[in-house]
Amino acid sequence: MSEILLNTLEDERRYVARELHDGVAQTTLQLGLQAGICRKMLERGNLDMLANELVELEKRIQTTSGQVRELIADMRPPQIEPDASLDEYIQRAIDVHLGRGGAPVECRFEITNFPLFSSQQRLALYRVVQEALLNIRKHAGAKNVRLTIADNSKNLCLVIADNGKGFDPEQVRARPIDKGGAGLTNLRLRTQILGGTLSIARDAASEWTEVTITFPKPVK
Repeated sequence: MSEILLNTLEDERRYVARELHDGVAQTTLQLGLQAGICRKMLERGNLDMLANELVELEKRIQTTSGQVRELIADMRPPQIEPDASLDEYIQRAIDVHLGRGGAPVECRFEITNFPLFSSQQRLALYRVVQEALLNIRKHAGAKNVRLTIADNSKNLCLVIADNGKGFDPEQVRARPIDKGGAGLTNLRLRTQILGGTLSIARDAASEWTEVTITFPKPVK
């Protein structure tokens, strides 16, 4: 288990580095270039063009600020009471997803005998849902998402499905963490922390992609 935790921490460090490089660093570079353009326009007295360029510069600054805030928020624990129930944790992840422009989520709890989760297990499941919804927002282009939690006598099954463009899991798995393979890798590692398994399937007829995570029920 310690090796899995260590791998998870290292992969998240690489993920943060990639997000900073691809997002904040690139946008900051553009801000510097745009500020230089504004300076030249001011020197030449092109005030009308300068005004338009400053409007665009302001938009880029707001975008960069938003990227930083989202990244910080994702790394913090969810803003929810530590003793909150599992469904409250999951609803918090959904609310964040919707607040960032994500596709609508239909959420169903089909649990007959709700087990007692520790705070660590609730947080781990929150991170699983958070990561899956982030991947959908960034890559799937989905219009709808379905999230279902069901159980049997021994296991819980979490299914997160979307009607986006889908992907080839083997191709994504083959990518380095810093080249876009972080999302799926993080999902697998978090699933292992829960002692579970992860599978991905694409229904060609309905064009829905399903990520299924099955893990043992907590022992009371």
